[in-house]
Amino acid sequence: MNQILAVATNTFREAVRDKVLHSILFFAVLLLCVSLVMQEITIGDQAKVVRGVALGGISLLGGLIAIFLGVGLVWKEIDKKTIYTLASKPLARWRLLLGKYLGLWFTLAAEVGILALLYTVIVGSQQGLPSADIYLSIAMLMMELTLLCAWATLFSTFAAPTTASAYSLCIYLIGHFTDDLALFGQRSDDPTFKALCEVLYRVLPNLELFNIRAEAVHGIAVPGAEIAWALAYGGGYTAVVLVLAMVVFERRDFA
Repeated sequence: MNQILAVATNTFREAVRDKVLHSILFFAVLLLCVSLVMQEITIGDQAKVVRGVALGGISLLGGLIAIFLGVGLVWKEIDKKTIYTLASKPLARWRLLLGKYLGLWFTLAAEVGILALLYTVIVGSQQGLPSADIYLSIAMLMMELTLLCAWATLFSTFAAPTTASAYSLCIYLIGHFTDDLALFGQRSDDPTFKALCEVLYRVLPNLELFNIRAEAVHGIAVPGAEIAWALAYGGGYTAVVLVLAMVVFERRDFA
């Protein structure tokens, strides 16, 4: 356990110093500030528009951080030739990969925490303290990023950053359209295509389960059973993807 925490701590420090993280965080802060400007040019319920744009920005930029930091987890070690040193030490590969994943997760948690704080200050200064539903939607976003980060980690074990980024972006996009895929299949008259859509719907991640931003913005309560199911689904799916990543990483030849 100490080895995993040591790797996680080192990965967290490296990620915090990463220029990509700083750039994305800068644009995240900028987007939060822009959401307030929209209040002056929006017709309708301006407060809800501001909250929706701000939460959407946190979600999008959080996803980008998860992808672009995650895909470089293993590649950086290969590029710097440090993977050979690490591989020669009495440190199991699965511990190394798990430690790196946890370090990235800590980075994501810190980033989401900072953005949540900025949201509270920036939006709260105009509309008052956000409701508990807003923070619940941010917590659900963290579960989504946890799963997305696991996929990025998996792709980093066998693909270069550019390819892994493309794969991860596809997972992100597909994950938010799996419900549409299932509906599309149900409307098809071809039983083979319908069966294929059903299989893809069951296998591919459904990231929309974690999206309760609209409910939070409009003050609509989400049943506790739905929250519990989404968290269980996200935790279980993340575990499966991480185990697969460990298997791939264990079998990879760095010679």
